[in-house]
Amino acid sequence: MILVLASLIGVRCGYREADSAVPALAFAGTSLQPASGPLRVSVDNPRYFTDGSGKAIYLTGSHTWANLQDAGASDPPPVFDYPAYLAYLRAHNHNFFRLWSWEQAKWAPWSADATWFAPSVYERTGPGNALDGKPKFDLTRFNQAYFDRMRARIVEAGAQGIYVSVMLFDGWSVGRKPGAPGNPWSGHPYNANNNVNGVNGDPNGDGDGYEVQTLAISEITVLQEAYVRKVIDTVNDLDNVLYEICNESNQGSQEIRWQYRMIDLIHEYEASKPKQHPVGMTVPYPNGVNADLFASPAEWISPNEGGGYQTDPPAADGSKVVVVDTDHLWGVGGDRQWLWKSFARGLNNIYMDCYLSIINT
Repeated sequence: MILVLASLIGVRCGYREADSAVPALAFAGTSLQPASGPLRVSVDNPRYFTDGSGKAIYLTGSHTWANLQDAGASDPPPVFDYPAYLAYLRAHNHNFFRLWSWEQAKWAPWSADATWFAPSVYERTGPGNALDGKPKFDLTRFNQAYFDRMRARIVEAGAQGIYVSVMLFDGWSVGRKPGAPGNPWSGHPYNANNNVNGVNGDPNGDGDGYEVQTLAISEITVLQEAYVRKVIDTVNDLDNVLYEICNESNQGSQEIRWQYRMIDLIHEYEASKPKQHPVGMTVPYPNGVNADLFASPAEWISPNEGGGYQTDPPAADGSKVVVVDTDHLWGVGGDRQWLWKSFARGLNNIYMDCYLSIINT
């Protein structure tokens, strides 16, 4: 399934009958024009973002896992053809995707075999080797190549009229997931075996680093905050930017408070910058609770199937911009009926796409 909604351009965003009293708002749809300003929640119709043009910007598109860092079974991993990916998105009238971030340098939950990711956020200076056999990370030294690539890819997308959500952290990078055979923690920079700074992201020694996506380890929180500020410094001047705190972090009160703190950090730091961008919170996994998203200080959210989003999506009430992402509902799934229901009820749609297998068939 590919989200092709070009035929909907110029149509008033649909509401259920109970919402018919809501004033209509001109709808910009998915016209692929460069952004004219950062997105902000529309005052007239808070189900959607606007760029100050007076029109709602309907976000829709697809995303795939190697669109920022190269990933694969070899070292170095195969180079992702980003220009071809953008051409593919534009050909399908997509105007939005998530820019995936992997925190680990090697290994992944979905496979017991080696999976490599490059480039990494931090420089690998040593002395000594990490568990993957390469020099250990120095957590005080950012790898500028990572941030240069991030900026360049967002700039290229912006020239095509495409908005980019910058994923900052990933719950599939810090430990095992239910039923999955692999553990990415062995390749994470905050693993005590992998850095020269004495930082230990697994203080209880259980072989997972779930603690790093909480506020439990102050020295790691400081490192994460420095990284978030570095990302903002890298892309703040760009109009086509959104932020996403973490893809499917573990569910728990500590993890929720950590995400809320990172949302607040972005708001606080960008308040002193020329531009301010929307911040998103996507549902934790497993056992994520959508109410935690609606209670968050984020401007946009992505829920799981709780409340019927998978079968009979509830109408957006304007309390948040809701991006229904097949990632959090099925992984890869959905059909036309679900898509139309979501669109007609004021939800923005995005699809997690096995991109390479599609374009090679």
